[in-house]
Amino acid sequence: MISPSKRRREKPALRERAGPIAGQARRHDRVLAWAFTAGVHLIVFALLFWPYAAPSPAKPSLSPDLISVAILPKPKPPGPPDQTEPGGPDTAIRPTLLNPIAPTPVPVTINMPDNSDLMSESQLAGTTSVGEGGGGGGCDLARAVQRALRRDSLVRSAVEGANRLGKAVMMWNGDWVRSGGQDGKGLSAVREAIMWEVAFAPQSCRNERMHKPVLLSLADGSTRFAIGSGDWRWSDLLGLRKVPRDY
Repeated sequence: MISPSKRRREKPALRERAGPIAGQARRHDRVLAWAFTAGVHLIVFALLFWPYAAPSPAKPSLSPDLISVAILPKPKPPGPPDQTEPGGPDTAIRPTLLNPIAPTPVPVTINMPDNSDLMSESQLAGTTSVGEGGGGGGCDLARAVQRALRRDSLVRSAVEGANRLGKAVMMWNGDWVRSGGQDGKGLSAVREAIMWEVAFAPQSCRNERMHKPVLLSLADGSTRFAIGSGDWRWSDLLGLRKVPRDY
């Protein structure tokens, strides 16, 4: 057994040993207390700011299985509403009628054909047909010119092109007359055929004096050309007038 005196000697020694250990324990307790307090504060602050600090939810990625393509039906052609549709024709969308706008009048220019070269019945009555007048002294230049016009195929083509087939045309009345919408005076093919025949006729025939217009005709008999006005000569068609000599 341990004597009381010995125990008393051991107690101060134990106190000296226990003193540093107790100080360390108190410091350890204080550290734990501060750590616990700091942890509580951190939890409180985290709870307060959690809605604002929370990260935004990530966008869901599209899965190929979730993608669908909408196929629209073909539009129906315009027409009366289908009677078989639900609701009948009263449920169809009716177009809004706009106020009609009066059309602006557009001026139209009508070009009237120029028929000033066509002869009337009264003018035809004052002409002489081939063989009725002139031709004295063995000259019948009117018949020769008429024959040349009937032989020339270009003459008929020119008459058809000018829409003068079957009509009576004033060809020369002191000057060549423009026919319809032709560019030059007189039908070019007809004028050239007449001038060619007159130019190669004898001079006595070219200078024969005429007192009425002569009416020449084509083979159809209805297409006619009047040549002359008042007193005239065939040479006048060539632009050559006989100048009287001074004695």
